[in-house]
Amino acid sequence: MYTYEWDVSTGGYLLTKTASKFSKEPRPVYYKELDILGFDKCWNYEKQDDIPYMWAESSQYIYRGRIVAKTIGGSLYNPPKLEVYEEGLTLRPIDLKAMVDKNSEIMNSLVNDTIKKVYITFLEYRTKVDAFYVAFSGGKDSIVLLDIVQRALPHDEFFVVFGDTDMECEDTYKVREEIERFKGYQDISFHTAKSHLKATDTWDIFGPPSQTLRWCCSVHKTSPQIILLRKLLNKSNFKGMAFTGIRKDESISRSKYETISESEKHDGQYSFNAIDTWNTAELFLYIYQNDLIFNPSYKEGNSRVGCVVCPMSTLKNEYIRNASSSTETKPFIRKIITNSSKSLETDKDKEEFLACGGWKARRNGLELGNVILNYDEKIEGNNIVIKIPNPKTNWKEWIKTIGSIISIDETKYCIKYGDKQYDFILTDNEFGIIAVIDSILARENPQFVKGFKQVFRKTAYCIRCRVCESNCVQGYLNMVDEVKVDDKCLKCQKCHKVDMGCLIYKSIMMPKGGSGMGEKKSLNSYSTHGVQKEWIKSYFEHKDNFKNNHLLGGPMFNFFKRFLRDAELMENENFSSTAIIVDDIGIETDVAWGIILTNLSYAPQVGWYIKNIEFDQLYTRESIILMLEDEGVNKRGSNQILSAYRRILMETPLGENIGLGKVELKGKNKTVTSIIRTSWKNPDPKVILYGLYKFAEACGDYYQFTLSRLLNHDIDSNGVSPTLIFGIERDVMTKLLSGLSVNHPDFITVGFTHDLDNITLNRDKTSADVLELF
Repeated sequence: MYTYEWDVSTGGYLLTKTASKFSKEPRPVYYKELDILGFDKCWNYEKQDDIPYMWAESSQYIYRGRIVAKTIGGSLYNPPKLEVYEEGLTLRPIDLKAMVDKNSEIMNSLVNDTIKKVYITFLEYRTKVDAFYVAFSGGKDSIVLLDIVQRALPHDEFFVVFGDTDMECEDTYKVREEIERFKGYQDISFHTAKSHLKATDTWDIFGPPSQTLRWCCSVHKTSPQIILLRKLLNKSNFKGMAFTGIRKDESISRSKYETISESEKHDGQYSFNAIDTWNTAELFLYIYQNDLIFNPSYKEGNSRVGCVVCPMSTLKNEYIRNASSSTETKPFIRKIITNSSKSLETDKDKEEFLACGGWKARRNGLELGNVILNYDEKIEGNNIVIKIPNPKTNWKEWIKTIGSIISIDETKYCIKYGDKQYDFILTDNEFGIIAVIDSILARENPQFVKGFKQVFRKTAYCIRCRVCESNCVQGYLNMVDEVKVDDKCLKCQKCHKVDMGCLIYKSIMMPKGGSGMGEKKSLNSYSTHGVQKEWIKSYFEHKDNFKNNHLLGGPMFNFFKRFLRDAELMENENFSSTAIIVDDIGIETDVAWGIILTNLSYAPQVGWYIKNIEFDQLYTRESIILMLEDEGVNKRGSNQILSAYRRILMETPLGENIGLGKVELKGKNKTVTSIIRTSWKNPDPKVILYGLYKFAEACGDYYQFTLSRLLNHDIDSNGVSPTLIFGIERDVMTKLLSGLSVNHPDFITVGFTHDLDNITLNRDKTSADVLELF
């Protein structure tokens, strides 16, 4: 809340009355941290564990107001490099009592205001909630928070819930034991929330957590807490208010949190961030002022306590944690190694892999080596076909969460979904489950199809982690011994709120196209920007000098460059040879944009659109977002992709002229409400020839094929057929190919006799040669 100044006389700091939005997060430095990092070779100090010697702000070490050292880098097995500015110091401990006394006036005011805020909130919400509880982690924030709350409220008006993730450091478990016996706390009710699943087992099943796949928070933290509270209160649909230690200065995202919020983390539950305006300078002062329990992990140099191995940790913190608690980190480090798809045969290979922290960036199952895929979903003809070789749970229980089913015969079923009914076919035998529904439903009722798919993802992978159960506020879903859905289920689908329907499926799913595709590029290639008419005009006007003459902001320029590269109009920051030909043709012409679209078809974002958005079908915004969700794109990314599509379709001839799509918009923000794709009415033969050569080259020099092959868009292929790009039917394509074989026999020959439709391209020619024909 307040800024601070260093106080040379005490070795501490003085709070000022100037408010601060963000703090530098000072923390005390004890001898153990100095030893772990190697400062004992530079400075002299006693090995006493009661009082800190200095302070640290991020990587800088401050002794009595002077920056005396800095750490650089570091990794799991490698200590940070030390930059020592004052060698040979004999360190004196900080005078904590004097520091506390000097800050007492400001601290007392802050504390009294916070206690008052807690009490007023209690009075306001006591009739609105069933229980108040302190979310306790064993770290500095929750230790201070608990003391504030117990001073503000009668001890029988709240209780404490410790979230045991089964990944906490040993010091935190000791703090949990000590806090219950702490002076004045003996009449407070303490409880522990813990998953029935062992953490090391879940790291094998889900794959190690990453910065984008943080399933661990739901499985080992949030859900066990909700399930415990239901048991304590004997009420499924309870209302609780959690006192949390979240603070605004911890991050930019947390700075935007409301002090009191509802359903932020769990439906129907309140969160009260009672100390959200405090900073670490004030937290440590309060701990020293009141002689509270101090988690020993901080004395070793950990800026935060929590899970012993966490994808959100800094590399320096990983080193400190591993150096001080290797027996605790080793089981989880082993899981990172054994679950990796990389060939890590030597100790050096393993150390280098862990040192770079690449495991933290995992987005899907592609980086996992032990994945057993148990769910396959494909479009076959006019059907969506789902196959599950080894179902883990009963699909008939899960399907109750979206509708009521009627068995027509052994394999035919009808499901009542809302006020509609849909048929599906399902076989369930010793070979597994195969479920089939009409693919047209994905457009007619995408929400139903989403739920239907999620039913079978749960069937395929559910290990009863109980996250879905915790989302069911009515208590109609029980996962203790087996999955059981009460017939009174309201079909609210809150149990479907987990990403992709199942956290295991989300964590181990392969990118569409399978592991053979290699690393999948992002579909969100152009953010919200796409391309604008004026940008294209300026690029073709300035050519190689565009980078010095454009008026775009940094992000816009970068995304536009990506578009130009995808369209093959830019090469090494310069006007490409393709761009020169397009310029000669005329950038305003449909022919030029036909060439551009052909190239864009091989880029992730436009390529996905061409392969997934069918011609003459209306796709609502919701249906496209659900389709993107199936690709692992989050809601924010989906909205950005739709924004880029809007610009591409409206700002270029690709939209209505070439047939890439028409958009319907609403509101001042011109939000896309629907898209319909139409074919290119007058396709240029040479553009089609160019597309054929691009297709052949992408298929591995596949220079002889049939028209039937070109028209079969269900075949998984690296090449994109011109018929799929431009929506060309067989009869039109036959005429185009016949004309090309007459006008350009040195490039293509075709034969449409005796029921044969052979197409042969000249192996000595390339797509670049075709461009020379324009």
